[in-house]
Amino acid sequence: MEKMILMMLISLSALAVKAQDTENKLNGTLKIEIDGLSCPFCAYGLEKNLSKVEGVQTIKIDVENAFVLLTIFEGMGVNEATIRKNIKDAGFTPRSITKENDG
Repeated sequence: MEKMILMMLISLSALAVKAQDTENKLNGTLKIEIDGLSCPFCAYGLEKNLSKVEGVQTIKIDVENAFVLLTIFEGMGVNEATIRKNIKDAGFTPRSITKENDG
């Protein structure tokens, strides 16, 4: 009986962690303002790093206005910290991340 209760508690804990993880993930189309983005070569390096993020469907970079539009696959989510890390790893500073209207 104790083993069964323990198994139930472990299962509930795992579900709570999974639900929390899903809540902390970004989805849809995201607009990310970026500092340091000034040329097509810069954009290529940024795109290369962002394409490594699991769940990213499309990447559109606007060099002139210094932002990126990321579209996340439906049903998936991407952790904000992961996005920010990949941008920093490409040599840029991520600023605001906002969700765009998908309609």
